[in-house]
Amino acid sequence: MKALPSNEALWKKHGGKGLHMFLVECQSHTLEEDTTYAKEKGLTLPIPVNNDCDFDGYKFGNGLPYAYVIGPDGKVAWQGPKGYEAVIDEQLKRIKYPGLGKLEVAKDLEKAATEFGAGNIAKAREEALKVKVKKGSDAAVAADADYIVARADARAAKLAEKVEAAKVARRYHEAVAILEQLSGKAYEGMEAATKAKADLEALKADKAVKAELKAWDALAKLQEANVKAKDDAVRREALLKFAEKNEGMAAAEEARKLVQDLK
Repeated sequence: MKALPSNEALWKKHGGKGLHMFLVECQSHTLEEDTTYAKEKGLTLPIPVNNDCDFDGYKFGNGLPYAYVIGPDGKVAWQGPKGYEAVIDEQLKRIKYPGLGKLEVAKDLEKAATEFGAGNIAKAREEALKVKVKKGSDAAVAADADYIVARADARAAKLAEKVEAAKVARRYHEAVAILEQLSGKAYEGMEAATKAKADLEALKADKAVKAELKAWDALAKLQEANVKAKDDAVRREALLKFAEKNEGMAAAEEARKLVQDLK
C-alpha cells in the first residue's frame, strides 16, 4: 500500500510514453472492491485482478509487493521488492520511437520512425512511403517502411473504433474528443482524418446529439460541484435530481451509475 502513491506518480509521468504498468491484485478482493479503492485513492493505473496467482511460484517472489520490470526487448530487466524506479527510467531511455513497437529501424527510415514517436502519424506514414519508393529494392528498408505504414494505419483505425463504441453508448462527448484528435494535425492527409472531419461535422449538426452533449456537459459541471459537497448524501441527491431532469439521456444513466458507486 505504501508503494501505491509512487506507482501512480510513475504512471502519470511515463504513461503513454512507453511505460505499461500493471498492479496485479491477488488478495481475494473483487473487481468492484478494487475499483472502489482505486477511485478513493485517486489511482488511474491499470489494476488486473488475479485471485488465483501464487507469487511463491516465481523465483524470489515470496512476499508482496514484488515487481518485475520488463524491458522494451521483452526480457525481464529487473525484479525485486523495491528500487524499480531507476530501472524503469533506464529502460525507457532505450525507446527511441515511443509507440512504434521497434527499438531500431533501417537508417533510411529513422526520420519516419522519429515522426511517429513524436505523434506525427501522417508525416511518419508519408515519409515511410517516400523512402520505400526510393529505396524499396532494399528488403530491410521496404520491410520497415511497410511496418511504419501499418502502425500508422492501425493507430488511426483504433481511434475510429473508439469513436464507434462511444457513439453506440451515446457518449458523444468522448466521440467528439476522439474525432477532433483524429481529424487534427497528427493525422492530416490520411483517409481516416478526412472521414473523421466529416463525422465530426455531422455529429455537431445533429439535434439529438447536441442535446446529449449538453447533458454530458451539465453532468461534468455537477461532478465538479459534487467534489465540494459536504457528504455523499448531498452528492446522491444532486445526481438523482440531474437524472430525473435529463431522463432519456445517456448522461442520466451515467448519473444513476454514479449514485450506485456512492452507495
